[in-house]
Amino acid sequence: MLRFTILGLTLLFAAVPSISQESDARVLIIGLDGLRSDCLEAADTPALDELIENGVFSPDAINNDITYSGPGWSAMMCGVWSDSHGVTNNNFTGSNYAAYPSFLERLESVNPELNTYSICHWSPINDYIHGDIVDESINTNSDQAVADAAIAILEGGNPHAMFLHFDNVDLAGHGFGFSPDVPAYIDAIETVDDHVDEILNALTNRPNYDGENWLVITSTDHGGIGYGHGGESIEEQVIFFSASGSSVTPQIVLKDTLEILSPPENCVAPNAVELQFNGNGDAIHIPDNPLLSLGTEQDFTIELRIRTEASPDVAIVGNKDWDSGVNPGFVFSFEYPNGPAWKVNIGDGQNRADANGEAGVSDGQWHTLSCSFDRDGNMRLYTDGIFSTEEDISNIGNLDTGEGWFFGSDINGAYSYTGAIAEVRFWHGVLDDATILEWHCSALSEDHPSWEALQGHWQLTEGSGTVINSSTSPELVGSANGTLWQVPDSVIVFDYSNTPRIVDVAVTALDHMCVNIDSSWNLAGISWVDGCNNANIFETSRCFIDAKIFPNPGSNSFQITGITPGAQVEVYHPNGKCVHKVRPGGTSGHITPGSTEHGLYLIRIVDGEQRRTLRWIHED
Repeated sequence: MLRFTILGLTLLFAAVPSISQESDARVLIIGLDGLRSDCLEAADTPALDELIENGVFSPDAINNDITYSGPGWSAMMCGVWSDSHGVTNNNFTGSNYAAYPSFLERLESVNPELNTYSICHWSPINDYIHGDIVDESINTNSDQAVADAAIAILEGGNPHAMFLHFDNVDLAGHGFGFSPDVPAYIDAIETVDDHVDEILNALTNRPNYDGENWLVITSTDHGGIGYGHGGESIEEQVIFFSASGSSVTPQIVLKDTLEILSPPENCVAPNAVELQFNGNGDAIHIPDNPLLSLGTEQDFTIELRIRTEASPDVAIVGNKDWDSGVNPGFVFSFEYPNGPAWKVNIGDGQNRADANGEAGVSDGQWHTLSCSFDRDGNMRLYTDGIFSTEEDISNIGNLDTGEGWFFGSDINGAYSYTGAIAEVRFWHGVLDDATILEWHCSALSEDHPSWEALQGHWQLTEGSGTVINSSTSPELVGSANGTLWQVPDSVIVFDYSNTPRIVDVAVTALDHMCVNIDSSWNLAGISWVDGCNNANIFETSRCFIDAKIFPNPGSNSFQITGITPGAQVEVYHPNGKCVHKVRPGGTSGHITPGSTEHGLYLIRIVDGEQRRTLRWIHED
């Protein structure tokens, strides 16, 4: 059994019964479809907040498999990934629930006397995953009906295990956008919190509630980006996980922060000066010149490198008014309205063509984006030298706008980009696949097979000032407006390897119910509560620094325990600035942050290759 402290674990060993009736263990799983973790934090959700404060909680849990609902709910219910449960889409073709049944079926097989229920707004969960294995499965046409049915059972029945599915948050995301800045999406989260509140009131008002050992787990199947999900962006993969009950020790589990030298093997020399765009109108303007003319027939290829953590609807490089894709010109951007795939658009005033590249380029690392334009055929997109997709552009006419080219915004200074740009290359002619792959991460030289066709080359490594040079011609010198030159010391990346996974939901529920988890089941999850199972930590990749902070909240200072001698403790102010670093020298230390301001501080522990990030609240 895995027993987790704030950011640690202890192995406990005990005799494991098939199921314990003495503890009267019961479980309620509340599934909130498509609820992004950061949006949960942005919304006003007192009912969910109370569960979070009284249990194990991670805003950084992960569904790093397939971020559609079919695979997501299958992983949550069955405790295994898609290569085991077999579901890869919302059609449920290829399902293998006979070998990997849901946690409710495992409960029924252990003790058929248990009363199990599944109430779903999205009926495929009952129709495919649970089928007829539960004592009662109810499909509804609204979230309110889910709540009403659950309340009726809690008030008048004797449930031991319940699963509830609410769908309206996901529907709002598809209709209005998955974002903390979308009021309709936030409203949907706050409405479902009202349903959760009604259900928790019915639960805690049960006549025998004090004698029932309830565990309430809340989670979601995926996040979202733009108007959808199903991709591999972190916005789609990050979910939340909460397990609350009278026998659960409150704790929070966060992703780790790792610093890596920037940029490592990513096409830009170490310690290279970066030209950063801050998303507020910063731009480089290359004045109009005949050398930039594209006309109606000129074949050409454009390559550039970017480093960004944002993927909104921006103009990275182009020569057009991006208010409409029909407008004349070309632009490199992200899939509307906000990624994760990058895209290229061209138009001539009457016609347009669009093609999307790969997702995953907004991860804070350098990536090369390339596009060749065969004016009688296709434009072909390449991500880090690898072909992504193509689109017919033979009906697109004149691409010239007479405004020159812009890096970091469109020709009107709008659709501002946030991030770095480097190594912009403009070629006459269509570069072939092999050349783009071979040279996408190499410095240009006369050895390039299309060297004579190079028209413009802006390395963007000047390091200071506003003059932007082109190595090919002084006529293509540009000017920078409001941009920032900087030498990055490091890149902060996030490590989710120690946070919960969606497959942990089923295993946590089974462990709480004292079901003996047989190793032959090949479950992929681990338990986050003090249940009845043994586990070998070395069989998982989730290893922890066993550390605690107290008092928390506290004033002026705190005590940290559970660290190894020589580990470094770093204190980060709420504004993100590191305000204190210390090596306590022992297994504990008394830390005075060096800042008197109140707020939520991040405390990072660095112990060799291991990292752990804790939260500490500084208050009076």
